Amino acid sequence: MEFALQAFVVGVLVVASAAFATWRLAPARLKLRLLDRLAPDTAHLWGRWVAYLRKGVAEELAHGCSACARTPSPLQKKKVG
Repeated sequence: MEFALQAFVVGVLVVASAAFATWRLAPARLKLRLLDRLAPDTAHLWGRWVAYLRKGVAEELAHGCSACARTPSPLQKKKVG
């Protein structure tokens, strides 16, 4: 009995981890297409969650990683002395 429960829990964790890794590594355009196919109905909790995810993915596509804005370029640095 304990072994079966342990195997079930491990299986659920492996599937959840694989799904999470697939989502994080998928391109943003693929994520948007998938979320568009789910056709969110914002009257329900599921639809609001899908709309929230879609907003985040759309922002990711529009803004990029924004690494350029965090650090000044070498030309923008002021000389000391």
